[in-house]
Amino acid sequence: MTTHWDRRTFLRRLGAASFGAPMLGAPVLTLTTCSDRSQTEPEASTSTPHLTVVDPIIHSYGADAACIVAPLPGPPIAYVSQGLQLVFINREFRDLLVGILSAHISVSTGHWRIPQPGEPLKEPLIPGVPQHEFEEVGIGDLDLEMEPSEGDFRIRRGQREETTIDFSCIAMAGSSQYVSGGLWRVEQCDGSGRGTCREDFVEVGIGSRYAAASCGTGTLDIRLLSWVCPES
Repeated sequence: MTTHWDRRTFLRRLGAASFGAPMLGAPVLTLTTCSDRSQTEPEASTSTPHLTVVDPIIHSYGADAACIVAPLPGPPIAYVSQGLQLVFINREFRDLLVGILSAHISVSTGHWRIPQPGEPLKEPLIPGVPQHEFEEVGIGDLDLEMEPSEGDFRIRRGQREETTIDFSCIAMAGSSQYVSGGLWRVEQCDGSGRGTCREDFVEVGIGSRYAAASCGTGTLDIRLLSWVCPES
């Protein structure tokens, strides 16, 4: 089954959650890992509908980038912030999250030692490497409207869902610029609550931006980022 998201539907689903922490939920493109050791429950393998994103909400993200936004129905069960060097966790899932994140918890500091995206999950990490060390805080301290840092990642309840992103000449929120992007096929956590999956905040691809609504001449490249399920 293919579901088309138009802007009106997208805005309704956006609700209270907008750009931040854990931006991009089920409604937008389907972008990051929802596999690896996150999917530990049988129902996580159940097939899910295919989504097609043709009219997303786009936010500026720095001078040369924009972010594809989608609503999040609730907080993730874990969020690893690269910029803050914090790992926000739902402590009801603490033991599960240690395994999903391949984390080692320091006896002396209580910090979580977590592999970076793309690093082997089973290899031991050397103590004292700043990019691997994260202070643990409760998920209730996570600001859902916080702008994510590139490379942030999170664990959500749900299963991976395939989405096609393909849009043309969409106005960027809070800007006079217009953006086109796609065609990209990605995966994203559907937020169904069945199983668990991981999403990384990463570049999806290079789009085009325009100074006028005609989206004609004056095209410039723009990096487009979103939350996606990394390849397993």
